[in-house]
Amino acid sequence: MEVWLFLLGYLVHFAASCLLLFKIWKYKSIYGLSVDTQLSYLFAVISRCIWSMETRLVETKLAYLELVLSTAVACGLCFLCYRLYHTTSKHADSFLRVYVTAPIALVLALFFHPGDDWMSMQILVSFTMFQEAMGLLPQLYLMRKMHEVEAMTSHYVGLIVVARFIRMLFWGKMYILGENFLELFFADICHTLLSADYMYLWCRKLRDGGRLIYSQSV
Repeated sequence: MEVWLFLLGYLVHFAASCLLLFKIWKYKSIYGLSVDTQLSYLFAVISRCIWSMETRLVETKLAYLELVLSTAVACGLCFLCYRLYHTTSKHADSFLRVYVTAPIALVLALFFHPGDDWMSMQILVSFTMFQEAMGLLPQLYLMRKMHEVEAMTSHYVGLIVVARFIRMLFWGKMYILGENFLELFFADICHTLLSADYMYLWCRKLRDGGRLIYSQSV
């Protein structure tokens, strides 16, 4: 049950990535999208390819399928970002670029990871969670700068946050069962809190329709 809850979160993330892939293919543009966010998620899924083999995820074939598909779509998104890089000129501030967030995620993983061993596979698990948590920040930053969020982009980001919320339920379930992963739970909590205002606007858009205005600036 717990493994399926964990996988459900990543399946929602995969669905969001497919939606974004369709958007880029349809419009032949990455305007309004953060390349750093896609690179962050690529680094995270590559890390996941390594540590997943050491967990209970190997007990289900769906985990292998999800990992292969998620890796493929992450590579596809980064490839399209590279090919269509000329269609955008907007990027996050330097402190939110992937060359800053990835080292920070690694340092956090070295100090905050499950278990007592200084060097273990759990460092990669923590790196994945911290990298995913910080990976959405450049996209949120760009959407604030752009004022109005395009429809499919808004659904993409909304689904990403939903995926992290599902994983928070997984960490909560594991805590109840006596397996503490508080460091990883903390990463997803931070991710959810940082995107809480966006989720409020997205849910209101789903309920009432209309445009999603994420910034009060013009």
